[in-house]
Amino acid sequence: MNGPRAVGVLLLAALLGPAAHAAEPAGTPSGEQACNATTELPESLQVAWVSRLPARAGAHTALAVVRVADLRRLVEESDRDATRVLRALGLVGKRQEARGAWKVTVFDVKRDWLCRPVDGPEDATIAGVAACPADLQRSARGVRASAWSGCGYLLDTATGTRTLDVFRVEWESAVAWGFCVLPLRRFLDGA
Repeated sequence: MNGPRAVGVLLLAALLGPAAHAAEPAGTPSGEQACNATTELPESLQVAWVSRLPARAGAHTALAVVRVADLRRLVEESDRDATRVLRALGLVGKRQEARGAWKVTVFDVKRDWLCRPVDGPEDATIAGVAACPADLQRSARGVRASAWSGCGYLLDTATGTRTLDVFRVEWESAVAWGFCVLPLRRFLDGA
């Protein structure tokens, strides 16, 4: 199954969640995997952009962000190890270490300001969040291509397993309610 039909099956799997996996037809090629369910978001929330310290963004730069609550849980599960966290976010490769200075920028945002990078129709809504336009599907500065699932969540670069739901937001929208920048080490120590 290739082309538009495969995208439709993946999108349907993302919308239906685990129940869709049982209905997946036998003989699906190993390169095509069904998406797991993504998380419903509250009306307003905090998201984080993790980036190298000198990274900057212009007004219309689309950032790859994750929920702060999910990032804190990931930090705890990773024993506050910077390398493991950065691999889970797709920011360093599976054989790379966390070198140099990294920062976490935290934003208060509305759900409507976010989009989900999912393969499929741009007019879809997945767990309350609109799908991103095609040009925002995988083009996030710093995030490795191997970390993009096409399902609205990231894949760990070391293990290939699902980690956190990922969203895109333009800098101009993200800063509307303010933001805070912390060194990654401080975020890891305080999570």
